[in-house]
Amino acid sequence: MITSTANRRVKWVRALQTKRHARQEEGVFVIEGVRLAREAVASQSPINLVLHTDHLNTRERGLVNNLARLGAEVEVVSDSVMSACSSTESPPGLLVVLPIPTIPPPERLSLALVLDRLADPGNLGTILRTALAAGVETLFLTKGTVDPFNPKVVRSAMGAHFHLPIEFLEPRALAKRLEGLETWIAEVGQGVLYHEVNWHKPSALIIGCEAHGPQPAIRSLAKDQVQIPMKGPSDSLNAAIAAAVILFEIVRQRGES
Repeated sequence: MITSTANRRVKWVRALQTKRHARQEEGVFVIEGVRLAREAVASQSPINLVLHTDHLNTRERGLVNNLARLGAEVEVVSDSVMSACSSTESPPGLLVVLPIPTIPPPERLSLALVLDRLADPGNLGTILRTALAAGVETLFLTKGTVDPFNPKVVRSAMGAHFHLPIEFLEPRALAKRLEGLETWIAEVGQGVLYHEVNWHKPSALIIGCEAHGPQPAIRSLAKDQVQIPMKGPSDSLNAAIAAAVILFEIVRQRGES
């Protein structure tokens, strides 16, 4: 059993939890808890490391065995070590280190989502989960967007990382990837009402930075603006909520065809 936070594996996990450059250099990230571990097993992803406490029940121990079959090194750790490794206030007792998924996008896109410089991890995680549920085929992120493998993003996304292609692109490369798609920018109080857009066409939706909206190079990629009408004193919606409202209008329209 690992009981010291000075252990090299523990230091490695803590670096992955707290440092974006460590995740990028290693090409791995951390998931916590039974639900995400089951997603990892279902995806048949290779596994680097499993840390767990000795409080697991029979079913959870079976899950650890399944992770070990995918190549994981398995270590039992003390509660204090798990607390040091976990990114949550109440550690779930099971932590997995695995490669960042590489999911190929479809050759032809019919629905893409672009997030430009989103800063809030909770927003990005929620959007990932929503995008998967709404049938988004690829998520494009621009430089300045929070790391999609940040622990808070991973928790909020609830397993979407194992199913949704994610690409970081510069504006010029993004323009190339959006060719053939009718591209819209979500704006506050400007543009076509979201339910009046014909979303049956191959489409892309751009959601900009929470504070400043899309940068000019990204704004230039769009055909037009789309807005969500609002009543009352509020003048804007949370980025994740706005994305969900528009994406599920697309689901509604396409479901009626």
